[in-house]
Amino acid sequence: MPNGIARNFENLPVEKVLWKLLTHPYGTFIVFWNWKAAMLSVVCRAPIFLLIALGHGWRRASIAMLVEAGFRASSTGFFAAGTQALIKARPKWLALLLMLTGFPILTLVLDGLLHRAMHTPNLATGMIVSLFLSALASLFDWYSMRRGTLLIGDGAKSLWSDLKTLPQLLLGFLLTPPAWAWRSTQRLLSWEAE
Repeated sequence: MPNGIARNFENLPVEKVLWKLLTHPYGTFIVFWNWKAAMLSVVCRAPIFLLIALGHGWRRASIAMLVEAGFRASSTGFFAAGTQALIKARPKWLALLLMLTGFPILTLVLDGLLHRAMHTPNLATGMIVSLFLSALASLFDWYSMRRGTLLIGDGAKSLWSDLKTLPQLLLGFLLTPPAWAWRSTQRLLSWEAE
């Protein structure tokens, strides 16, 4: 992996990566704040809160959208930096489990508290959609970063280069579960035939 953050954490156990992240947050969460992931998150999520709150008027819907945009711009950048630190940690299954549960749940709690304080209408609906998107976004970040895209730091590609690969990445991401199911079925059938 060409960039500094992944190289710093490569092949370390997940618990050591987490300890380094907690004891040296500036070196990861600030220096490697992932503006690419933050930008994509704002573009995808802010309109959802606008649409969910639209029945309560443009003013309240606009506030809900701006609150979500501000929250996602900061939090997604931080958590994507954490994701980038974990992409080469071992065991891979534990790092992935943390990415799919820990980060989305933490962001959901913080996001919910912020929206509650701002009196966002239809908050429950927004939080359900947000939880689903957080888990999906974490998985996609993991998938794309392991393929060298949406990375920040030394050797990372330009945003334009990353954006050009997004359609192919999205297709691969969507085809991965069916391909895995097909391979598993084929292995099971070949094992039963023996």
